[in-house]
Order: sequence, then structure tokens, then C-alpha cells
Amino acid sequence: MEHSELMIKRIYRQSAFAVGALAIISLFFTDWRFSLGIVIGGLAGEVNLRGIVWSVRSLLGTEKAQIKMMVLSMFRLFAIFFVLAALAVFKMINVYGLLVGFTVVFIIMIKEGIIVAKRRS
Repeated sequence: MEHSELMIKRIYRQSAFAVGALAIISLFFTDWRFSLGIVIGGLAGEVNLRGIVWSVRSLLGTEKAQIKMMVLSMFRLFAIFFVLAALAVFKMINVYGLLVGFTVVFIIMIKEGIIVAKRRS
């Protein structure tokens, strides 16, 4: 298995653990919508990462790969936005919890990227 596959698996595992732990802990201090927002934000971050990985692996080396990846990325981001906006409008989630969950996944991606970059240099 190459470094990038291991890094992605570590990101998924660490994100699931961190987001789950934060959501459970926040249940004791906040409304359930905040905890649900953390979980949904973490899922949105992981879905976005999975979409990026899938786009790069399946389209790299094809004709006009950059344009196809850009279109798929825009479609994916709009789909995630509309789902999250609908959940927020119907007050199913707390927007701050959503931000926490998404940020946790983002920070873990940056941390793992730095670790892999240091190993390669």
C-alpha cells in the first residue's frame, strides 16, 4: 500500500474517532442539534474527501481531466451545500456544530498531509 492510501485511511479512522468523541461529549453540555451538527459536519468533510480521491483516481490521465474534476467538484460541493442548507433551514442541525465537525476533519487532513510530506523529504 502506498503512502497516500495509508494517509487517507488514517484520516478516515481519526476523523471518525474524533468526531464521534466530540459529538458524545457535547451531548452532556449542549443541545442534541449541536452534536448532530458535529456528526453531519464530519460526514460532509469525509464525503468531500472521498469525492476528491475518487475524482483524482478515476480521471487522472484522461482527456481534459482538469475540467472534468472541476465540474465534479463543483457538483459535489453544491450537493453538500444544499443538503446542509436544508438541514439548517429545518433546524435539524446547529450550524456551529456543523462547523466544528467539518473543521476537525480538515485539521486531521492537514496534520496527516504534513506528516507524509515530512517523511518524503
